[in-house]
Amino acid sequence: MTLYSLILVSCKRDPIAVDVSDIKVDATAKRFEKELFKNSGTGQMPDIKSLKQHYGSFFNVFTHQIISVPEGPDEIVGNHLSQFINDAEVKDVYRMTDSAYSNMEDVEKRMTGFLQHLNYYYPDVPVPGVVTYISAFNYAVITTDSVIGIGLDMFLGDDVFYYARLGIPKYMFSKFRREYIVPSAIKAWYQSEYDIAGVKNELLSQMIYQGKLMYFSKSMSPELNDTLITGFTAAQLEWCKQNEANVWAYLIENKLLFNTDPSIYAKFVNDGPSTSGLPKEAPGKIGAWIGWQIVSQYAEKNSDISLPEIIKEIDAQKILEKSGYKPNK
Repeated sequence: MTLYSLILVSCKRDPIAVDVSDIKVDATAKRFEKELFKNSGTGQMPDIKSLKQHYGSFFNVFTHQIISVPEGPDEIVGNHLSQFINDAEVKDVYRMTDSAYSNMEDVEKRMTGFLQHLNYYYPDVPVPGVVTYISAFNYAVITTDSVIGIGLDMFLGDDVFYYARLGIPKYMFSKFRREYIVPSAIKAWYQSEYDIAGVKNELLSQMIYQGKLMYFSKSMSPELNDTLITGFTAAQLEWCKQNEANVWAYLIENKLLFNTDPSIYAKFVNDGPSTSGLPKEAPGKIGAWIGWQIVSQYAEKNSDISLPEIIKEIDAQKILEKSGYKPNK
């Protein structure tokens, strides 16, 4: 009897272990920033016609939405872009970016895996291309119908002095490293398809939404370390695992799961250095991590439900009940 049980456990299918090796995608990054800045310091305006030809709708998204150039004739747009690329600090950021990302093979390799998995689960969705840019720290990642745009200036490393000058909290600096590009791209795609604005304003629903994001991220890039998916340090992640039952008990005992006051539940699902009300070792957004455990168990116990169906399920209480989630002390 014992042997039979062990065989059953060992043969249990990992729901995110899928074969994507035969799926062909192109994750070669088109370097928009290089073409935009090639005339910097020459007195010549950027070649608007060439940029539009090579980058299509992304050019308009970058120009009018990312760096907020007003719409108008090419000459006026070109003048604004010239001011942007010749600004002393923007030129310095471009120099730093160009040095840090002279080679992007590692990023492209990981993006390839993401896009292969995206095509596996969403075969009817056009596989987006990859475009890089710098925006003077306006946007880390943007998505359009055809492009995932990566703002490389938001991934220069946690010791870049510009981040502190912008008033960004120090606990967030670790997420500005190179290895966060792919998890950030996955998150941006997820959020563009599954808008949090449609999520019920209660802790459980918010936890499940964030938990689905983490489960989706792992499904899109199974080799990603859990620290990159959560944004936690290894020590924080271990604390979560050791104290999962205690955190769950805290939420239940304090009747927080169905709390609809954002000022109360937000601390469990929003980024932060820690979670108020819990020991200082508890990372911010710990409720999202609990949500991930619930969604993972739901997927494991309902293997006939596809990833897109899991993500589209909006009934958080149904997911909780059907997951059978009950962490052991």
